[in-house]
Amino acid sequence: MPSRFQLRGHSLEALRWQLFDTYGHRARIIRAERIQTGGLFGLGATTSFEVTVEVDGGPASNKPAHTRRRAAGPRPDARRRGLAELLADADDADSAGPGGPVRRTQVSTEKPGFDAILGRLTERIGTSLELSPAGSVEGPEPAPARPAVPRLAAAAGDLVVLVGLRDQPLRTAWSMAGALDGQAELRTSGNVRSNGVGHVLIDSAEVQKVQALAAVDGKPLLIAFSIGARGASSPQALSSLRPNQLWLVVDAAHKPEDTEAWVRQAAWHASPDALAVVGSTETATPETVNALGYPVGWVDGYPATSPEL
Repeated sequence: MPSRFQLRGHSLEALRWQLFDTYGHRARIIRAERIQTGGLFGLGATTSFEVTVEVDGGPASNKPAHTRRRAAGPRPDARRRGLAELLADADDADSAGPGGPVRRTQVSTEKPGFDAILGRLTERIGTSLELSPAGSVEGPEPAPARPAVPRLAAAAGDLVVLVGLRDQPLRTAWSMAGALDGQAELRTSGNVRSNGVGHVLIDSAEVQKVQALAAVDGKPLLIAFSIGARGASSPQALSSLRPNQLWLVVDAAHKPEDTEAWVRQAAWHASPDALAVVGSTETATPETVNALGYPVGWVDGYPATSPEL
């Protein structure tokens, strides 16, 4: 008989990944609720999701997903928020405590993009993953569409976060700012600082304040986040962020296994949009970055011309 349990996280997408990683296609979400805690009229509230899961054949004995309450990163909101809302969010985040009213809202469990994500995973692991919704009529599979080359979000107030190792995110952010003729606000975060560049905590209300000021100046905000193992540089800090774009800065010359390890950690807490590749000319096999499953939008300091190397 199917078993049921509840699971909570910061985004439905990350919860789906957690369930798929543990149970494959045997698990399905039959009910989902959005939970907002604290805040005032929805501003400054902490949002999480609680889902009811049904698993065919009972839970796996080696991976009890319902015993793990890992934080899941939120999918970035595609809408640009106004200056007043940004400032209100920042002020409320400063003053909101852990307690407060809890609001539950049932949400749809449909996720149109999830099949595409599973398809991308299928290509990587070389196995067949079949998802057959009830009542669907099977037919010939359409030819996969070639993904477009991601373009840098450059509207006033857009928040662009670049995640990577050491100073690679900062160097890439500088190249992006140069491509915008310097019309971008730049900040560092995490393990790396630079003279003349302001530093912020990636999960603090200060990010929203700087974003609001960038919107007033008509510029996007680029944050170079150098991740580490702990503290303010931990990938977990990404879980409370709502960027317009999140770029993974990856070194094509590094061992693919090492790159995949930190990319998985970052993607667990947030939803990457694109790759910014460095070191493509320093290796004979730069195409190994394609196995990460994200489109390439930036290569060695310049916009990419193809979503794959």
